[in-house]
Amino acid sequence: MTMTTTLPTGIWQLDTSATTITVAVRKMGMFTVPATLAATSGTIEIDENHQVVNVDVIADASSYTSKNAKRNEHVLGNDILDAATHPTISFGAGAVAATANGHQATGTVTIKGQTSPIDVTIADVEFNETSGSFTATATVDRMTIGVDKMPTFIVGRNLDLTVDAKATRAS
Repeated sequence: MTMTTTLPTGIWQLDTSATTITVAVRKMGMFTVPATLAATSGTIEIDENHQVVNVDVIADASSYTSKNAKRNEHVLGNDILDAATHPTISFGAGAVAATANGHQATGTVTIKGQTSPIDVTIADVEFNETSGSFTATATVDRMTIGVDKMPTFIVGRNLDLTVDAKATRAS
């Protein structure tokens, strides 16, 4: 479902306890490997014209978790996320535009200290005066952000990101 009412103005904060970030990548071209990251903060600014003018989301790189302990250790290490040196993953965008199927934003994602452009599709937007929710999806080319130690025939080139977010109006 897409938004059918105007967005309430103000600053909104992600409810990090109710927001999930899923990362999925194809392995060996045969199956998808999902993992999660924890959002640590996020804000959405909606102006007096009821338009989203700024979005910032921070995730804890060291929170990466898949169902495989050995994979988790490798991804958190120097070859992939280097979470000890680069503890956060960030996303930022300016204006969010309405489309026929929802909303679209162009922004940047910073992973492992490298910033890359990212296009985000936003759907299932529902806001009232005190709370809101939405789902954002994007595809990141891991080779352009320095997550390039594994050959693409083993680990797919694209990381599919899905953020299921809840937000509350900041006081």
